[in-house]
Amino acid sequence: MRVLVKVAKGVGEFVGELVGEAVLEALACLLVLGTLLGVGFLVIQGMRVSPAGTATAGGLFVLFAGYGAVQFLRGPERRGKGRLAAAGAGTFGALLVLAFLALYCSCW
Repeated sequence: MRVLVKVAKGVGEFVGELVGEAVLEALACLLVLGTLLGVGFLVIQGMRVSPAGTATAGGLFVLFAGYGAVQFLRGPERRGKGRLAAAGAGTFGALLVLAFLALYCSCW
């Protein structure tokens, strides 16, 4: 009887972990796809209103993310101080996480 209880607990833990991982993977895919669709929608709407402004904003965002990448990849002693460096590094970190989630997501 005790063996049966241990087996039931083990199976329950396995199923719980399996369902939890499936739910988290689905949420990660929804986050990535939602972000991608949202950015795409904003770019399309921006191009309708002002193509030059949208291209300029996109270029500035890429430059800011590049500045954040430089700050992110520097050593702690050489890293820039201040809010701008922290915001740039945070932006790059968020883009990095979204890129890894997009590569990991099997919902394509």
